[in-house]
Amino acid sequence: MKLSQLRALIAIADTGSFSEAALDLGMSQSSVSEALSALETHLQSSLVERGRFGARLTPLGQQVLIHARAALGAIEGIEQEVTLSRGSIQGTLRISTFRSIASQLIPKVMAQLKQHHPKLQLELLECMMCEKEDLLRPVFDGTADLAFLPQCESSEFMSWEIMEDPYMVLVPDAWVHRATIRPEDLVDQPLIVSKGGDCTNRIMAYLADHQLSPTEIIKVHDDFTMYNMVAQNLGICLSPRLAIDYVPRGATMLPLEVPLSRYISLAVRQGGLRTPAVRHFIMALKGLLPESKLPFLETVQCHTWT
Repeated sequence: MKLSQLRALIAIADTGSFSEAALDLGMSQSSVSEALSALETHLQSSLVERGRFGARLTPLGQQVLIHARAALGAIEGIEQEVTLSRGSIQGTLRISTFRSIASQLIPKVMAQLKQHHPKLQLELLECMMCEKEDLLRPVFDGTADLAFLPQCESSEFMSWEIMEDPYMVLVPDAWVHRATIRPEDLVDQPLIVSKGGDCTNRIMAYLADHQLSPTEIIKVHDDFTMYNMVAQNLGICLSPRLAIDYVPRGATMLPLEVPLSRYISLAVRQGGLRTPAVRHFIMALKGLLPESKLPFLETVQCHTWT
């Protein structure tokens, strides 16, 4: 069994096509096919189904894929340890995340890391709906090293709560009449929310806890659409503070009189703390968020990195 064969299997799984896998690997399509055939011959098992639908892994192929990713991850970890011994980390750090963390938090951490490790690459796997299952799936299948989770920790992986993210209310300027927004104020105007997802569920639970029901709910796909609708006096919206990248002219951001927050956690794949890029990312994040529950990895011994 060769690493090139495992890389071929992973590329086929990721692209669903021998031709696309060949492009990703910089190989000919025949070379990819030969590598897969050699792997299947070695294992005496079929790993990929071929047909009009393209290329699809068999159930056994899906299981082999998990180990193939882990094997290549271990190889990358070895390479990172070697380059770190020379003063700098090389390789790719893959993070499963959602928009507000991707735009507000990760760039600050990576800017610090890049000062010392300029050749470290970052790959963001962004989830639109902020659902725990979607965010953790790349960690389960080995395509991500870390996952940021809103309002939940992971029992399957090592995880730590890193910060509280309070909800704020955006209201039209013409509607501002107090320094804070009471729960009952939220039903005086149409409520603009995202179509489904973690945040909308949390907002509706907050209103239910206060026995309130909006007279009108407007559902949209995009956060920026919500903010601009508020600026046009079409309603109000609640959003986590991190998700509010800007407040458009005509809108004002105010706190809730009865707070509502989400708590952000960071989960690490099994064995992830053995990888230099993961360790140094967590160390940089701890420096940015010293009050978080992240560990001080400088004081952690290698035998505890699981």
